[in-house]
Amino acid sequence: MDTMTPDEHFLIDRHPTEKSIVIAAGFSRHGFKFAPIIGTILADLALERSTKEPAAFLSRKRFS
Repeated sequence: MDTMTPDEHFLIDRHPTEKSIVIAAGFSRHGFKFAPIIGTILADLALERSTKEPAAFLSRKRFS
């Protein structure tokens, strides 16, 4: 089963109410190519609560 967001970009963000949870989804087909940078972003979000990488465009807020 493929999972992809409507705009075909990944979804990387913090959970809206549980700030200790980081969400990453929508990696079907080509997500494996981005594993190193995705891992960095997720580690930053989990440990530092933010990232210096340009990942804001992958936020869940883009669907609001």
